[in-house]
Amino acid sequence: MVMETLPPGSVLSGRYRIERVLGSGGFGHVYLSVDLRTNQQYAIKEYLVAGSSGKAQLEHEARVLSQLHHPNLPAFQDAFDERGRYYIVLGYIEGSDLTDLIRIVRMRNEVVPLARIMTWIISICDAITFMHGQNPPFIHRDIKPDNIRITPDGTAILVDLGNAKAVADGARTLFFIRHQGTPGYAPLEQYPGGSGTDTRSDVYALGGTLYFALTTHEPPSVSTRNQSIQQSHPDLPSLQEQLANNPPETSAEPGAARQFRLGVTKPSKPIPRHSRHLAQLGTLPPELLERLNAIIKQAMAMKPKERYQSTADLCNDLKRVLAALPESTQPPPTGTQRPVDTHSTQPDLPMLFESMQNAPVTPDHPSRDTSGGSPSQPTAAPTSTVHCPQCNAEVRPQATFCPQCGNALANVPKKNIAPIPPPATTTPPFTTLNTLKPTQGNDNAIPGVPVSAIECESSGHAKAGTHNCTCYTAPNRRTKHGATSIETSGK
Repeated sequence: MVMETLPPGSVLSGRYRIERVLGSGGFGHVYLSVDLRTNQQYAIKEYLVAGSSGKAQLEHEARVLSQLHHPNLPAFQDAFDERGRYYIVLGYIEGSDLTDLIRIVRMRNEVVPLARIMTWIISICDAITFMHGQNPPFIHRDIKPDNIRITPDGTAILVDLGNAKAVADGARTLFFIRHQGTPGYAPLEQYPGGSGTDTRSDVYALGGTLYFALTTHEPPSVSTRNQSIQQSHPDLPSLQEQLANNPPETSAEPGAARQFRLGVTKPSKPIPRHSRHLAQLGTLPPELLERLNAIIKQAMAMKPKERYQSTADLCNDLKRVLAALPESTQPPPTGTQRPVDTHSTQPDLPMLFESMQNAPVTPDHPSRDTSGGSPSQPTAAPTSTVHCPQCNAEVRPQATFCPQCGNALANVPKKNIAPIPPPATTTPPFTTLNTLKPTQGNDNAIPGVPVSAIECESSGHAKAGTHNCTCYTAPNRRTKHGATSIETSGK
């Protein structure tokens, strides 16, 4: 039976508003919600209640969940049933899950330092050891990279406690539904017909998670491993084999996989890429690499009796390996790699600010030399203005005659020239109108219509009095060059 997802905006228990779906599976769905009372975000896991005893069992398991308080576990908030479904409310953990983080690293051919990976797995081991230490022991039963979230500050949090079960006196108490786990991370006893899960089932899943984090390859499922065992083949590729199968960093024929013709030849399979992340294992001493491989092999043993009998023993061996790692596998001392939240729709403001701070400063203009040296750019010479000595009108410095009164400006004394701050934006308008004489050969001028005197385009001089005109303009018309005289109106 497939459960339909709740639409965004739905309100559960009168206080939790559904924002979006975070994930789905055979158990049901996980939603991101907002508490209308506190405005806090929570993850709500939805289950279908089956049977008359289902509700009582769920309430019991919810009480057990409420007792789990650990820095690497989400905080339990609430549990309730509504419309034939049961809901568990847990704290929402910001960040990216380990699967997305490793896949992004593989796609970009980047590296997550081995020491950081070991630290994350050891933190999850501590959380599982805490769960197993409860009375009765609490088994997660779904440990995998998808359920490990890496927060922006680099903390590993084990999420998705909804598939867990509590065991007492060896009894097999299922939580909500029979969960068969995830291929590659679920042991044989967790599948139908198996002996039933216990604390060693979580040990198997921890070994598979470490295998994926180190190699970027999914571990084989138990059915695949069984087939390999029946064929007398190795059922679990070792770390050394994965390292040997890592292609060299430089390919002899780059882009060979793309050399095909559409409709003529079939495209070949892409050439495997060199993985810098996997290549880290080659920097380990051979004996340390063998020890790490032995830990994974023992944790993922097919028979429970051949595995670590507790997560505490597994954690102790991992801590010894972490202490023996060379410095080349340690994370950089400064700066922290920020995990990418692939589900976030908001910009990563801290990352943007950090990139702006680290960006080189490129000035748009060359800096000025204030030490007294030569300037990098020429400085514009100060401009000046001229006043007519007769009417005191302001005229351009290169003008020969005053546009107001027509007085000759050739002999203007130097004292009348006063500097003004740049720039000179506009030329003072001419206020005196002049009338052309139609008898002076200017047959394009309109008799009796006043025109405005303007400056010559070639010399910049204003024409007035009896001087020849070469570029006077009538309204919407232009006079011929060579007009012999102009009379100033009002004169």
